[in-house]
Amino acid sequence: MSAALVVLGTGGAMQTARRDNTSLACQMDDRAVLVDCPGSPYLKLLRAGIDPMRLAAVVITHTHPDHVYGFPSLIHNMWMMDRDVPAPHLPVYAPADDHGTLRTLLTLFNLDERAAFVELRVLPADPTAPFFEHTGHRFYAHAVDHGPPAFAIRWDTPQGHRVLYSTDTRPLDALAEFGRGADLYVHEATYAEIEADAAQAGGHTTAAQAGRLASQANAKRLVLVHLADYADPEHWVMEARATFAGPVDMPEDGAVYPVD
Repeated sequence: MSAALVVLGTGGAMQTARRDNTSLACQMDDRAVLVDCPGSPYLKLLRAGIDPMRLAAVVITHTHPDHVYGFPSLIHNMWMMDRDVPAPHLPVYAPADDHGTLRTLLTLFNLDERAAFVELRVLPADPTAPFFEHTGHRFYAHAVDHGPPAFAIRWDTPQGHRVLYSTDTRPLDALAEFGRGADLYVHEATYAEIEADAAQAGGHTTAAQAGRLASQANAKRLVLVHLADYADPEHWVMEARATFAGPVDMPEDGAVYPVD
């Protein structure tokens, strides 16, 4: 059994010519869990070699536009390809307060009636119980500090590997414990340290703060995502390395990390 994290996008709210908005795919052999839906998720999954029709679940960490505006496009493509034939249900996990927004997006394009395979489910408040399981892979959620309801996601593999994804959040010490020992500690780093006040005001994290949390978590590798459109890789990585002694990556869109 093979597993890999595919970083479909790495950018923050503003896209650039090189960076789409942040989203991830947790690949488990021929199935995957998609985390957040900006841009054209169906296309990005295809380009990553992941069959969108084989998605085991979709997770929406929160419904700010850069995390959800591609959701109706994904569901429309799956409906056109008869997703309900091979798999009648697609669980879509999101904060309870965001279910109305997701239903509105589907209704806007008449997908609430067409795509009967969509099954909205609540991301639970209990970070100790998995909200989704597939062939021994377990997924957990932890509320974060972003402003609107939002959740970090943790993926534990049957082989004992762990991936933590912070989504958008102010630095939260609880995420160090939630992601304890993570092989990949994937944390937003929208701002540089000189912009710490702006990060706090906007519900975000600096690269140095992300490094501190990865260090507290005793993580093996830090991966910086949700990057400002002007983020300089050399500077962002340098700031993260000042607070984290392990490897630090600022990946390009499409980066693949084996998790087995």
